[in-house]
Amino acid sequence: MYVKRVELTNFKSFGGTTPIPLLPGFTVISGPNGSGKSNLLDALLFCLGLAGSKGMRAERLPDLVNQTQSSKGRSSVEAIVTATFDLSDEIEVLNALNNPNEENAEVSLNSNDHEATNGDSSHRSTSELNRDKSNGHRENKGNGSNGNANANAEWSVTRKLRVTQQGTYTSNYFINSEPCTLTELHEQLNRLRIYPEGYNIVLQGDVTRIISMNGRERREIIDELAGVASFDRKINQAKDKLNAVKEQEDKFRIVETELIAQRDRLAQDRLKAEKYKKLRAEVQAKALWEVIIRFQEAEKNIRNVQEQIQSDAKQTVDLTEQLTALQTELEKTSIELEKLNAHVRSLGEEEQLAVQSTLATREAELRQLQRQADDLTVARGEMTKSLTRSQQDLSDHLQTLESLTQEQQTVGSRELAIATQQRDAARRNLEERREDASNSAASAEAWVQEQTQLHHQIETLTKTLEPQRTEQARLREKTEQLERQVQEQADLLQTIEQQLHATQTEHANLNSQLATRTQEVQSSTQAVSEAETELKIQQETQTRLLNEQREKQRKLDKLEAQVQATQEAQGTQASQVILQMGLSGVCGLVAQLGQVEPRYQLALETAAGGRLASIVVEDDAIAAAAIELLKQRRAGRATFLPLNKIRAPHIPHLSTQRAMRGCLDYAVNLIEFEDKYYDIFAYVFGTTLIFETLEDARRHLGQHRIVTLGGELLETSGAMTGGSAGHRSSLKFGKGTAAESPDVIALRNRLTEIDRILAHCDRAILSASDRQKERTQWLIEARQHLRELQLNTEQAQKEVDRLEKQRDQLAPQLETHRQALAVAQHRLQALDTGVPIQEQQLDHLRQAVATLEQSQTHSEWQQIQAALRSLEADLNDKDLCLRTIEQRIQTLETQRQRLQEKIEQGQIRIAEQRSQQTVQLQQHAENSSQQVTVRQHIAELTTAMAALDQKLGEERRKRDIVDRQLRDQQTQQQQLNWQRDKVHETQQARRAQLIEMQAQLESQRADLPDPLPDIPVDADRNLGQLQHDIRSMQKRLQAMEPVNMLALEEYDRTQTRLEELTDKLKTLEDERTELLLRIETFTTLRCRAFMEAYEAVDKNFQAIFATLSEGDGRLQLEDPDDPFNGGLNLIAHPKGKPVQRLASMSGGEKSLTALSFIFALQRYRPSPFYAFDEVDMFLDGANVERLSRMIKQEAQQAQFIVVSLRRPMIESAQRTIGVTQARGAYTQVLGIKLPQSASV
Repeated sequence: MYVKRVELTNFKSFGGTTPIPLLPGFTVISGPNGSGKSNLLDALLFCLGLAGSKGMRAERLPDLVNQTQSSKGRSSVEAIVTATFDLSDEIEVLNALNNPNEENAEVSLNSNDHEATNGDSSHRSTSELNRDKSNGHRENKGNGSNGNANANAEWSVTRKLRVTQQGTYTSNYFINSEPCTLTELHEQLNRLRIYPEGYNIVLQGDVTRIISMNGRERREIIDELAGVASFDRKINQAKDKLNAVKEQEDKFRIVETELIAQRDRLAQDRLKAEKYKKLRAEVQAKALWEVIIRFQEAEKNIRNVQEQIQSDAKQTVDLTEQLTALQTELEKTSIELEKLNAHVRSLGEEEQLAVQSTLATREAELRQLQRQADDLTVARGEMTKSLTRSQQDLSDHLQTLESLTQEQQTVGSRELAIATQQRDAARRNLEERREDASNSAASAEAWVQEQTQLHHQIETLTKTLEPQRTEQARLREKTEQLERQVQEQADLLQTIEQQLHATQTEHANLNSQLATRTQEVQSSTQAVSEAETELKIQQETQTRLLNEQREKQRKLDKLEAQVQATQEAQGTQASQVILQMGLSGVCGLVAQLGQVEPRYQLALETAAGGRLASIVVEDDAIAAAAIELLKQRRAGRATFLPLNKIRAPHIPHLSTQRAMRGCLDYAVNLIEFEDKYYDIFAYVFGTTLIFETLEDARRHLGQHRIVTLGGELLETSGAMTGGSAGHRSSLKFGKGTAAESPDVIALRNRLTEIDRILAHCDRAILSASDRQKERTQWLIEARQHLRELQLNTEQAQKEVDRLEKQRDQLAPQLETHRQALAVAQHRLQALDTGVPIQEQQLDHLRQAVATLEQSQTHSEWQQIQAALRSLEADLNDKDLCLRTIEQRIQTLETQRQRLQEKIEQGQIRIAEQRSQQTVQLQQHAENSSQQVTVRQHIAELTTAMAALDQKLGEERRKRDIVDRQLRDQQTQQQQLNWQRDKVHETQQARRAQLIEMQAQLESQRADLPDPLPDIPVDADRNLGQLQHDIRSMQKRLQAMEPVNMLALEEYDRTQTRLEELTDKLKTLEDERTELLLRIETFTTLRCRAFMEAYEAVDKNFQAIFATLSEGDGRLQLEDPDDPFNGGLNLIAHPKGKPVQRLASMSGGEKSLTALSFIFALQRYRPSPFYAFDEVDMFLDGANVERLSRMIKQEAQQAQFIVVSLRRPMIESAQRTIGVTQARGAYTQVLGIKLPQSASV
């Protein structure tokens, strides 16, 4: 990505429309002073909204419009700048930029407020907006339409500034000719790594600004890079919510106080109501006793049955008590067993779990390897059997081939020769006989010729037919053999295809499971990483809080020690001891016994001085006892003021002092106290006067003891005391103890807050640790399952490869045999069609010969012919015998060839099987090696487990003893339950009998309550005393009235509301603690982000500074412990000079250091293009050369546009843009052709 083109219209010194094409790499813009070369960079700032008018060297935005255009008297003039970017290498970003959900927007500006809305121009007409949009589209036609931008991978930004004659103006932004806001533009630029707060465009003043800024401002640059502002925003949001929670908690505290007061008031009424309710219930109960006693005599008839029932009940109770005791023992035994189990787990649970997990993983791997070994063993066995069968078949075929060869040699060498000799002899006899016959054939020449012709035809046809018959037999046998082979191979191929399909299906399922399990492992790994990150953040927060807690506690201890030392010096420590003892007759401190108005507080405390800490007692005896107590306790010294002995000085009447200007009153008259303490306060203050100001008091210096409202003290001796009031005594009027300073209170509050946060942080760390352990354990199991799936998948893949290889080898053989079968079948079909026709012709010829021979009349000829026929028959027999032998030889040859083919196939099959057997042996050896390794690891783990078991053995034996004891007790409990159930059944039968007897008494119990209450034993014996008690309690009830019985319910309701409110307060407190922890976590992340950015920029700065200055430099935080509490300094060590800070360097060194810092920032957050405006103006030639080399090196990663007048910079550039301006004319851009590149 780079800036491809910048088009300026009426912008500053550019008049009209000036397009400036740019190329990637290093481009220098040069020209005379005042020619407008820097206006090109201002145009980029203006177009992209990266700076205000001040940053573009203009007082107001209208100053950016070309002045010539402004002076022509037009109604409005426009300055337009369009920047076009080439995004051909970032198509995805281009697609995202070209498809935003944007709405038309414009930014209307007021001439008196920089980039603020103008009331007159904010409500623009629709036609004007459409005109702006049409202008934008026209401009875009020059730069490429939106569609062309997509096609050419271009993305353009346009800014229009329209200024009216009244001085008002509007500024509008467009992205690809579509209106947008500045915020939307910056969001899009962020996607392109162009940041408003970054250093994409470095102007002349930016280098100077870095040099002149203080350390805190320099550190804030790193803050922006690290995104500290986002963390600050989150922290502020959390603090706002924390304040809201605090306000809600304060409201609930007020309600809680009111409810507690209401509850305490209702508690007294509730107690009285409960007593009244209890007494009334007792009266009612005793009244019932009186009624019930009168009917008890009627129940004596059923006592016998009840005694039996009671006996059974007693036995049931005994059994129940035994069961209860046994249950108690069971519970104790269970608790003891649980403790022993917990103790056993605590002794080595985590280590044992880890070893068990690893052992389980290794055992699973061993099982997998054993399964593979079993599969390999089975496969080897099958392969061995198959190899044995193949070898046996090959041996049989070889023996058969040898016998056929021997038989073929025997038949071919002996029988064929004999048959041939016999046939040749028969043929010679026939020829001789025919010669004899031909001598006597003169009379039957025609007959003989016809016969000879027929015999010749028969002989010719026989010679043609016999080879075809032989070929037909051979082809029929070969066809049968090929059909059999094709069928066998087709069946085998189908079986392989089925096995392959099943294996591929299994492999696909395993791959699917493997992908799912891999995704689960990745998710688990991510979850473990997130848990570890969360745990690390919480631990870092805890560490930081602990450090802060130690620091705050140290400061608090120091302040408390100072306060304690001050109290001991002032005597307040001893005073606290006396007051805490609670001695009778001690009235309190002087400070406790009086009240003053706030405006007199400082003056009166200054006047009293150390006497505020004096202890007022009733008499001197109490003072003496207190002094003795201080001696015993070694608690220090104190001043006691006994009321019976103290003598106050005489205080004149105030009328004599009224004439003094600024005098308010005597100090003793400005305090409110009880009359009995007048002598005390008169002694403390004496005749001290209170004046308003020091000026008024100075007029009476030396005449009176005076204290001003500002705390100045003027003694009668002329001594004057005053100054800062920061170290006043902590004792104040109206307070019994020394008040803590705001620093101590703040420290205590912060420490309390830290304690609460740390407690919550501990829980969060524990929870995060548990989650991490749980996810880690799950990850271990998932990885174990993943390994098993991987092994199964690899095994299935190997099986698929084997079957595919076998299928690929078998398929061509099957196709070859099918082709051979088709050729043989075609030839056999032709023979099956032609041979019968020829046989039919041969039969016709032979019939013709027979007919011709039967028609002869000459007897001699017949005899001759008979002899000839006999000889011909003999010849035919010999010839048939010869053909039979030849056919047999051909059959033997065919069988031998077929056996030879089978032998070759068997040898190939044996070679393949031996190769597979070798592979299986290698796999089995590898599997055995892996099993040995895994077994060794399992043995080591088993040893470790045995050590752990031995370590836990004694505790486990104790646990087993308790476990057996628990089982015995459970057995005993079952036995007692059975006995109790048996007694219960007997008791049920007797109760049924009792019910029958009680049915007779139901008529007598009509007036009795149901159920009958229990009556004390002595009540039925002393009925008169019972009646007396009832009358006495009724009088007590009348004496207690009236009673608020509603207090019972109101107290419960109030208590319930109070408990609910307490729960809400607890929830709010937990939420507040959670918010505090969140704030601290954000603070930790904020520090971490800053330090990461700082360290990266520091590393870049060191490398870049070493390149630019041939020295070494670094960044230094003013407060490394708290970076945000200080600034950032640039420390440099130029070559040949001592280490210096930035402020101590020369101008050129400062520029190099600042440029190194800028390059370090750019390298940390790189952008696609950078623009520098005469950053080399303060550098000498050598430094300019080093800077140009640095820019040239950086230009390999980004586009650099540099405005410069220096020769080394121009010579190092890939191309140069020349800028010139004639007097009174517009700025013109010229192309300068450089040796290493074409002109622009």
